[in-house]
Amino acid sequence: MTRQVQHRDRDPQIELRDRASLSSQMSPTLWLLLAMRVVMETGIVLGLAYWGYQTGSDVITKLGLAIGAPILGFGFWGAVDFHQAGQAGEPLRLVQELLISGLAAVALWSAGQPLLGLLLALLSLVYHVLVYTTGGRLLKPR
Repeated sequence: MTRQVQHRDRDPQIELRDRASLSSQMSPTLWLLLAMRVVMETGIVLGLAYWGYQTGSDVITKLGLAIGAPILGFGFWGAVDFHQAGQAGEPLRLVQELLISGLAAVALWSAGQPLLGLLLALLSLVYHVLVYTTGGRLLKPR
């Protein structure tokens, strides 16, 4: 109950300044990585959905696969907490992300969109290389 009262008592102007301060502290490299991440994850969802729709034989199957494939992909992505894996957590997360983005790229390729599949695969590889060359990590410390 106390949390809700404290939240309501916050000054909205202070919150806006805090957000503006945070965004001004991000380097152009971090903004680029964030944009690449958003495009990559969107591409994964759309790629798996496109594959599902193209693979289905009737409307119900098309819609089921178009909705189900991204849910399964991101379900696999979020189902495992690699923080509990210790030192192996970061490499395992990398393998998991590359598998999922690679699967979406292959799905696009097999659904008749080889250029989009290739672009998604390249985006994923470049993103992950940039994360590590800039000193970043996929798993954020708790």
